[in-house]
Amino acid sequence: MRRRRRVSHERPSHERWLISYADFITLMFTFFVALYALSSTDTKKMEKFSGSLRQAFKVIDEPISFQEDKHKAVIEDLRKVITDVSGVSVKTDPRGIVLTFSDTALFASGAADIKQEASGALEKLSKTINGTPGKITIEGHTDNIPMSGGKYASNWELSTARAASVLSFFVGRGVDPNRFSIAGYAEYRPLTSNETEEGRAKNRRVEMIISQ
Repeated sequence: MRRRRRVSHERPSHERWLISYADFITLMFTFFVALYALSSTDTKKMEKFSGSLRQAFKVIDEPISFQEDKHKAVIEDLRKVITDVSGVSVKTDPRGIVLTFSDTALFASGAADIKQEASGALEKLSKTINGTPGKITIEGHTDNIPMSGGKYASNWELSTARAASVLSFFVGRGVDPNRFSIAGYAEYRPLTSNETEEGRAKNRRVEMIISQ
């Protein structure tokens, strides 16, 4: 006669979840401790990095001031030359020292040959520029009125021809041609709106940028 096996009917423990929960809490605590340690390390690294940046910019400040002093001296010389010339101005911007010539200061309408009356001022400028180091970019700009007839078929051609004409003048007066580059932008880099005659007059210009 077979004996019947006793089947043990254990009551399920309702407290086992506490073990899993305790493990979870322990893991979370470890995770946040690790995060705190990392953040503390990163803070120290950031402080060290910030200090390095401040030191670097402190070193850079000196040559910038030196460049500004050099610009002031050159600008003063240029202003002395152009003081009696209408339609010519000088300033500095992020590109460097910028001489701006209105189109009427240098050219007849629709033309790219430098007017005879502008030659005297340009002669004096060439001497100052020759003694000023740096690359020189000459940019020609027009308004948005299309060309109609004449020697140049488009504002692109006119603006480029005017920049080339100024380049030729200065190279002819002994300024090193290796310093120059030219560009013609037509009406696509205006200083102001082309909606008025005053605005169009401002946009018709040649800019000479001396970058040091």
